[in-house]
Amino acid sequence: MVRRRRSAGESAAGPAGEPVPGTAGAGEPQGPQRRHGLLDPPASPPLDRPLHVDPSWSPARLSAQIVRSALRFVAPGSALLILYNTALMLQPVVIGRLVDEVIAPAAAGTGLSALAETLALWAAALAGLYLAMNIGYRFGGRMGWFGVQRSHYELSRTVLERLLDERGTADPARAPGALLSIATADVHRACLVLYATIYPPGEVVGLVLAAGLLVAVHPALGIGTILALPLVLLLMHLAARPLRRRSLAEQEGMADAAAAAADLMGGYRVLRGLHAQSVAADRYRAVSRSTLRATLAARSAQAAFTGLSTAAAQLFAVLVAVAAALMAFAGTITPGQLVTVAGIAVNLVRPLDALVGTLGSLWAISQASARRLLDLLAVPPHPAALGHVQGAGPDREAADGTGATTGSRGTGLVFEDLQLPSGSRLTGQIGPDELVVLDLPREDRAALRDLLTLHAVPDHGAVRAGGERLHRWRPSALRRHLLVAPSVPGLFTGTVLENVRATGEDPVPPERARAALELAALAGHELPVGERTAIGDGGWELSGGQRQRLGLARAVAADPAVLVLIDPTTSVDAVTEARIAHALQAGRTGRATLVMSSSPVYRAVADRVLTPAPAQGLST
Repeated sequence: MVRRRRSAGESAAGPAGEPVPGTAGAGEPQGPQRRHGLLDPPASPPLDRPLHVDPSWSPARLSAQIVRSALRFVAPGSALLILYNTALMLQPVVIGRLVDEVIAPAAAGTGLSALAETLALWAAALAGLYLAMNIGYRFGGRMGWFGVQRSHYELSRTVLERLLDERGTADPARAPGALLSIATADVHRACLVLYATIYPPGEVVGLVLAAGLLVAVHPALGIGTILALPLVLLLMHLAARPLRRRSLAEQEGMADAAAAAADLMGGYRVLRGLHAQSVAADRYRAVSRSTLRATLAARSAQAAFTGLSTAAAQLFAVLVAVAAALMAFAGTITPGQLVTVAGIAVNLVRPLDALVGTLGSLWAISQASARRLLDLLAVPPHPAALGHVQGAGPDREAADGTGATTGSRGTGLVFEDLQLPSGSRLTGQIGPDELVVLDLPREDRAALRDLLTLHAVPDHGAVRAGGERLHRWRPSALRRHLLVAPSVPGLFTGTVLENVRATGEDPVPPERARAALELAALAGHELPVGERTAIGDGGWELSGGQRQRLGLARAVAADPAVLVLIDPTTSVDAVTEARIAHALQAGRTGRATLVMSSSPVYRAVADRVLTPAPAQGLST
């Protein structure tokens, strides 16, 4: 029977969301759980995935899929905005009828009692239109916003799953800041296509309705508007081209600046150690100034387009209103119809501007971001991480039923005529109860680290763990069997003990974490409040030696079958290093331990020292 482990804070519930009898804690209310409304956030992330992305798609197809996945928000949102634009264009008609049927007769001397019913009718119609405008715009825009947020969430899940895929990527590593920009800003901008889908139908309906109403007032006005509208739209579209082009350059520059800033802050301590702050600042200043120039160019283009488009739309409205005024003076149309035409002409300005300016800009920006997202998602996994073996020995027996009898902890690590970048070859085995030192040049260490972490495939020779070549292992399974402790450990906000316990999905027991801290010589007396000391984000509250020992303690607490350490104590004094080396040799009994280091301290406690040879063979 398989049991699903509940996450912290998750209540026990039946399949329909009802509490399972007997699981509520003391003081917890019994009864059905609260039902969430359409616009309320769910209690936990939904399991359904309405947005599926194929990296081979074009940006336009990705945008169409985003719209399709949010159709339950797009359709009612568009309907409500159509209601808004319809009411907006009908409002001048009602006002014009009110002028013709109430105000004009009243000015001619008709009594209020004779006009009361007509006044009430048109006043009620006007109030109804205002109500429809308010409801349509408020809730239509809200549905659009909610659709963007939901699509943003779905697309973010897809991007993050790719970024965190255990099989990595075949492309060279991208800067963390660039990945952050794609996973946040580009995801958001790609989802803005929903705004370019929800609003335009209502604006198109509004323009068509306006033309029809003008035809009803006078055929010449309507036909003139119908003929002039495409010309106005074309001129505004041409005027928007520089804005779209410069907006894309601005967005790309902002992404580059954000990436550079994130990378600069992430490596600031290292830069200070190298006294390279001025060089890093100069590089960021160059990126920032380039972004500033792109932003100023985009703002200038936006100001020019806003002025031109507003002037064109208002000039068009003025011409329509002037034509109507001339017809009114000639007696062709009534005063109320003049008011109607003037109101419709004013209301034409907003949809004209939105259809050309906002729609064009949103579409161009969303397409550029969609292209970057698809490029990231299309990167294939690393060829060294395509294996599917889940384990060896008992692990393999549980995974694929081979019935192997040798345990995975008893197989160690094997090098078979492995050629290293320096030209030397490495052959040998690290037994399950050995601490072995391997002294390699820096480039060979880096190459061997990449092989052991499935970031490279050997050109010649092989590395085996658990009886299998490394590239046949599934990455997650290999990490449980073989752990290469990073030279710079990734530490998170929390206490020292919490960081040591964080070795996987389930924290290791506190006792094992404390034993690992003792092995790493990270004694409680050198920390302000011992193991409960808060280390800050990235461990910047600790010294370099304390961070290094904290990373070592975490690796030891994970207790893998094979542990690989690369210069684990370069930031500690000689006495502490000797203490750690002896404790490591005694504390890893029954486990294979490989230390890549030139330190004589580890040579003194090692069971064997391996030295690669220029040809096949191994000197010991």
